[in-house]
Amino acid sequence: MMFNARTATTAVMLAIFVAACALSLSLPSKAAFMPLLIGVPGALLCAAQLLMDIRRAPEPTPEPLTEPGDATDDDGRSEAEVFVWLGLFFAVLLGFGFIIGAPLIVFAFVRFSSRESWRNALIAGAGTFVVMYGVFVLLLELSLFPGLVLDRLF
Repeated sequence: MMFNARTATTAVMLAIFVAACALSLSLPSKAAFMPLLIGVPGALLCAAQLLMDIRRAPEPTPEPLTEPGDATDDDGRSEAEVFVWLGLFFAVLLGFGFIIGAPLIVFAFVRFSSRESWRNALIAGAGTFVVMYGVFVLLLELSLFPGLVLDRLF
């Protein structure tokens, strides 16, 4: 059995998802739909991850290659790069909305930050569009934020 920060994080997330599901059961059925739609799969995935984390054999601790005060993680990305991408996500979603902006920024992130191929980036962007438009607009009939730029243009 292995219990570390990763396992603790998974356990906390499982508790949050289970609590959200439990709280949504007291709501009317239409209001409880969205928390259950997110909470049930999240709880199931967290439970599966928790089982895998507990069964995992302990890994040897590698020697750190960087100085203790260095602000980079294993991939060599700095904290500043993460904050830049968060700012870009926010700006693109605010400017172009969820249906157009989300596929664009996912495409850009997969291609440039993750350094994946153009094919993988296009698949990720198209998949994001399918989820945003297909699930939220067509299936759930929700109106998503159109974005400030596109709202003014059209």
